[in-house]
Amino acid sequence: MPSSIIWWAGILLEAVILFQGLRSRSVRRYPFFYIYSACVLLVAVSTYVVYSSNLSAYPIWYWSAQLISLIAGYGILLEIFKHVLSPYPGAEKAARVAGIVVFGAIFCFALIYPLIKSQSSPGVTMVEFERDLRTVQAIFVSGLLVVIAYYGIEIGKNMKGIIFGYGLYIVTSLVSLAVRAYAGPSFTEVWRIIQPLSFDVSLVIWMTALWSYHPAPIPESRVRLEAEYEALAAKTRGAMGGMRSELARVARP
Repeated sequence: MPSSIIWWAGILLEAVILFQGLRSRSVRRYPFFYIYSACVLLVAVSTYVVYSSNLSAYPIWYWSAQLISLIAGYGILLEIFKHVLSPYPGAEKAARVAGIVVFGAIFCFALIYPLIKSQSSPGVTMVEFERDLRTVQAIFVSGLLVVIAYYGIEIGKNMKGIIFGYGLYIVTSLVSLAVRAYAGPSFTEVWRIIQPLSFDVSLVIWMTALWSYHPAPIPESRVRLEAEYEALAAKTRGAMGGMRSELARVARP
């Protein structure tokens, strides 16, 4: 019963967020975030339909839906990089490319992993996959927060809500996944309540922060971060050029 209430509360909150996003036209400004929200809403509704109509197919559909939600969640990271680092195109591009590359590597590993550990059930594989993806997301969000604090980057109310809500959900997910791995099956029922409940809390934060559009403050100075990025990029290009020259010299007969 509590899990059903939490489930329907999440569906209602998602619907309100999407409706308000359309009404305030925030959908145009944060497309990746609202694509994720729409995806999660569709997954939640379809999962409930499958659970109600075909209980035997529910486990397979549930883990498939979890995979879709995890992949769509990376859209929020792209949204955060896009808006927080938009005044610094070099740094924004580097962060975006790094996120896509790391996600691609983990996703490919997730496809190969079940073949390596054929004895593992789909549920176990998905739990491990979610743990790995959440860990990478936590690293990227933490790194971005360090950059924001170090360079004094100002962000608007909308983006603060997106970052705080998603960060809270990532941390809660990692903690509950760690406890589940330690406690075993006995923690499964508790996990099924904690996981959606923490997401509902994030939905409340998003609904409050995105109720109306608040433009991001214009930074007074864009020089420091971009200059340091360009200096680092120049050093990297120089090092790579030196390595290529050395390899070419060694390869000569």
